[in-house]
Formats: sequence, structure tokens, C-alpha cells
Amino acid sequence: MNTDLFLLGGLFFMESMTGFGSSSQVVGVHRITVLAKSVNNKGLSLHFRLPREAAHLEEVLYRHGKQLFSRGRIDITVTVESETGVSLPEPDLTLARAYLDGADKLVKEFFLTSSPDAFRMVTLPGIMRVPDPSDGEGFDQSLISAVEEALQQLLVSRRREGDGLADMFRESLKSIGVLSGPVAEAHSERIEHLFGERKRRITELMNGVSVDEGRLVQELALLSDRIDIAEETQRLLAHIQSGLSVLADNGCGRKLGFILQEMHRELNTMGSKVDSVDAAHSVIEMKDILGGLREQVANVQ
Repeated sequence: MNTDLFLLGGLFFMESMTGFGSSSQVVGVHRITVLAKSVNNKGLSLHFRLPREAAHLEEVLYRHGKQLFSRGRIDITVTVESETGVSLPEPDLTLARAYLDGADKLVKEFFLTSSPDAFRMVTLPGIMRVPDPSDGEGFDQSLISAVEEALQQLLVSRRREGDGLADMFRESLKSIGVLSGPVAEAHSERIEHLFGERKRRITELMNGVSVDEGRLVQELALLSDRIDIAEETQRLLAHIQSGLSVLADNGCGRKLGFILQEMHRELNTMGSKVDSVDAAHSVIEMKDILGGLREQVANVQ
């Protein structure tokens, strides 16, 4: 039986759903830090933790993330901190002028004699405030750029891990194909031996009574078909080839999952038909390899 049909060449591409990315940018006296991490998920789920001054950018950032990823739960945390460690309050001169203009109007309207001094002014609501980083020029664009950089790093991380998964999948599928060949050949020889042995036993039991040779061969052939694993082996190898074919397809996790499920069904059938110890051990080994793949496919986009 030819087991080389699944040895496909070419480049393999796979993207894991787990990864990490980060970036940092300085705007004025503030530093923007972005951390992005992802884990496996049935669909795409983007979660942003943004500071108050960046809340209005969430929709823009969400659209960018959706362009890069199709599956996985992705958490993006953005923090904005002062580079100096302490943000000192500064007077809001526009608001102070408004207070003074209002005070002048009160003096003129009600003939008041006192007017606010500087020490009283700083106690008025809103006069002294910590600078808002979003007031600085280019804050929005810098934050968007920082998030984009972190997401790009996350994408690189997911693809790097995906390369390792692709190698593991390719070698594991190849191993299953190699193991299936001797099992099928040995079982085929076992069926031929069983066919001859059953025919001999029936002839002995009939003790000279005439037997319809054609009917006997037909019944033994039906028995052989019920325990033959040639079809299961061919389908198993076809599934292996299909699995290797989709490894280069972006977003192939679901397809691989379906293929591995079909391979599991074929191996279960083979295991129920083989009756030699060596063949049973080989089937168990193939199922063990396949079990590892079925666990890992949950991490594939």
C-alpha cells in the first residue's frame, strides 16, 4: 500500500490563537503603554481597557483589530502615565478669566467692594487641574499608532507559534500515515490466512458431505469484507492528505478539527477489526498521536 501520497511539499502557514504583543509611545510628558494578549475562542472577541481620555477611540481600534484577526479572545489594555512620575496641577486660565469677569459684573451690579485674590481663586472649582494627556497635540494618533503596533506584534507572535504547530501537525500526520501502512498489510495477510483456515475447517466439519464451492467462497468473502480495513486505511490516508493541504490556509482550525474527527472515526473502526496484538498496539499509538493533535487544534485560528 502506498503511504507516500500524504508527503506534500511546499510552505505551510498556520496561525495560533495564543500570543502576546506590546508597545509604548511618549506624547509630551505622558507615556502610552499597550499590552495585547490572546487565547483560543470559537469566534473573534476583542476587549479594550482604555483610559477615560481614550474612550472615544474604541470603535476605531476595534475595526483595526477585526482586520487583523478572525478568531480568538484578544484583550488590549492601554494605560497613560506621566513620564515625570507626578502630574502637577496647572491653572485653567480661561476658566479663571471667566470667574473674574463674573466677579466684575457682580461688583458693578450690586456695588460690591471686594474682589477675589489669587489665593481665593485657586480654591474655586476647576481652576487648578492636572493636565489631561488628550489635550496634547497628536495624542489620539499616537495612541492609535501604539495599539496598532501592539496588535502587529501580537500577530507576529501568533504566527511564530503557528509555525511550530504546523511542524508538529505535519510530522504527526506523517507518523500516523506511516504506522497505518504495515497495519493494513499485516491485516490483509491475516485475512487471507483466516480465509484459508475457515475453508479448511468447514471442509473437515462437513466430513465428506458435498459442499457448494461457490456458495462457500461467497460466505467466506462476506466474512472477510466485514473484518477488512483496506477501505478505512484508504480513507485515513485521504484525510491525512486533506489535513496537510489545509495547513497553509489561513483560518484552517475548524477544517482541521473536522478532518481529525473523521480520522478518529476511521481509527476506531480499524481498532475494532484488527485481532493481532501488534496491529492493536499500532492502532493505539496512532490514536495517541491523533489525541495530541485534537488537543492542539483548539489553539489554531
